[in-house]
Amino acid sequence: MRIVLVRLVAVSLLAAAWLGACAPPAPRKPAVVVIGIDGMDPDLLREFVDRGRMPHFAALMKNGSFRPLATSIPPQSPVAWSSFITGMDPGGHGIFDFIHRDPATYLPVFSTARVSEPERTLRVGDWVIPLSAGRTHLLRRGEAFWQILGRHGVPYTIVRVPANFPPALGPAHGKYRSLAGMGTPDLAGGYGTFSFYTDDPGFADGPVAGGVIHRVTVTERGVTADLIGPENSLRAQHPPLKVPFVADLDPEGGAARITVGSRSLLLAPGEWSDWVSVTFDPLGPFRKVSGICRFYLESVHPFKLYVTPLNIDPRRPALPISTPPGFAHWLADRIGDFYTQGIAEDTKALRAGVFDDSAFVGQTDHVLGEEWRLLDAVLDGYREGFLFFYVSTVDQSCHMLWRNADAKHPAHAASPGFADRIEALYADMDSLLGVVESRIPKEATLLVMSDHGFAPFYKRVNLNAWLYREGYLSLTQPAALGQGSLLDNVFWRRTRAYALGLNGLYLNVMQREAKGIVRRGPEYDALLDEISTKLLALRDPETGAQVVTRVDRPRDVYHGAEAANAPDLIVGYNRGYRSSDESALGTVTREWLEPNTDKWSGDHCMDHTLVPGVVLSNRAIGFADPSLLDLPVTILDRFGIGRPESMRGRALLTR
Repeated sequence: MRIVLVRLVAVSLLAAAWLGACAPPAPRKPAVVVIGIDGMDPDLLREFVDRGRMPHFAALMKNGSFRPLATSIPPQSPVAWSSFITGMDPGGHGIFDFIHRDPATYLPVFSTARVSEPERTLRVGDWVIPLSAGRTHLLRRGEAFWQILGRHGVPYTIVRVPANFPPALGPAHGKYRSLAGMGTPDLAGGYGTFSFYTDDPGFADGPVAGGVIHRVTVTERGVTADLIGPENSLRAQHPPLKVPFVADLDPEGGAARITVGSRSLLLAPGEWSDWVSVTFDPLGPFRKVSGICRFYLESVHPFKLYVTPLNIDPRRPALPISTPPGFAHWLADRIGDFYTQGIAEDTKALRAGVFDDSAFVGQTDHVLGEEWRLLDAVLDGYREGFLFFYVSTVDQSCHMLWRNADAKHPAHAASPGFADRIEALYADMDSLLGVVESRIPKEATLLVMSDHGFAPFYKRVNLNAWLYREGYLSLTQPAALGQGSLLDNVFWRRTRAYALGLNGLYLNVMQREAKGIVRRGPEYDALLDEISTKLLALRDPETGAQVVTRVDRPRDVYHGAEAANAPDLIVGYNRGYRSSDESALGTVTREWLEPNTDKWSGDHCMDHTLVPGVVLSNRAIGFADPSLLDLPVTILDRFGIGRPESMRGRALLTR
């Protein structure tokens, strides 16, 4: 009997193998690849193509299609990418700015994600034991288009699309993969806080924008200091977790040995370390938290050591950064550790004087190198389905290095070198395009797109200072003008309008704001019309140029229930002008218009019609006026999926 069963099994296996060999293979799904190059500008692209620096883009323009791409209102990255993801404008997805405001407190809040503490805890002595889990909330409304692809069985890989933290969930299968991008916090839950250890008296101890300066003492044994980690939420006062490190210095040899736990790194001045894993142990008796960081030794004497923000460890993520959860680990196994922080290029270190231009360019080279390796990993074996890949370095470098190539910029004289850096990065994007074209299936649909373009940022506009000057905003202490932040000097019972965020202006509305005084109805509408007219009439007193070229009401440009939460006016600045950081965070300065001498010298948070993005394809684009909202509809259409009712765009490709 046993022999008969064995023979039956063998015959069955042979029959199955024969049938499998004779059966037609399952039809392959179409292949659609989108390369998202943040901040690629149509005018710069044409210029560098005409110079012969971008042969692959030139060929794609000639044999396929190229159009400027209408961006979002306003043209800010989280707004634009949320529109790309959902096919909805901000009235649908609810992201209006990098910064929103809480009308109950008038305080700014981050727009895209929120991390909440556990709702139930048990206190035992100095320990606070969570009885329920904390949560990470994605604040963007609407469904990501790749979730629709997943429901239709289309495999996808989404690498670092911005405004997708925590990443949108898809089918629990390895064919449906995503890695979060811009908006992903560092290990401490912020958007990136560097550490700088120095004995240079030119640096004051304490926090700076985007980082912390740690004054250290150099002894014969070198430097002993702590890496500062996330707050210990299990302790009553939430003290920060710390891991000690030692820097043994060799001034004569010009080197330092950095020891963190069992790991030692020998660095020369101007040298970066590899990624270093740091474990904060214990976080109470309950669990450990792992992060990764890199060290940059600027000099031995004086001692200057930069440490990146503590990134979430892709192999042991403390917060959700990929779907399925093991995708980030899979990538790290193939390329090594990598930046998981949403914006990896440390523009804040450059603005704080911790980096010079050379150090910043070196760091962006490291970021770009990791992006190349990530691209190689996801292209390996790609045959069908949807692939999206994002590149950040062009955008961040245009922000910081525009001044180097622009002789008209107020900060140009202090910016020697790297005048050709932006052009070189565009050439790098051309090489990247060539690699993609050579490795994807011949029949694949290829799209290259950007969320917005770029412009010079010559002058800073403090919209709150202008509102104060015009009598719309009142102060409790006028003598303290220019001091404080977060609108903490505003006399709300005499204030009719205020600004928060880079493009938003709000009225102080009764029964909406905590201390509102403006009535809905004719008073509200008349005030908006009055302010809009005055803003459009604003002229630069030095040049006579128009400062604000567009002012939009949400009801005219947004569609959907979330429009009720939008700013009352969306202010579109002329090229060369942008809101100051002080105004965006609620500081009322003495002057409403000032030269921008900051290293952050290029921007796009302006009139959206003046900074379009780009779209190129190896297929014919059938419209002269494509928009970001068209892209998700176009992608779904390539897989035979009709436009969802929530989306507002068109399918662009005709073949």
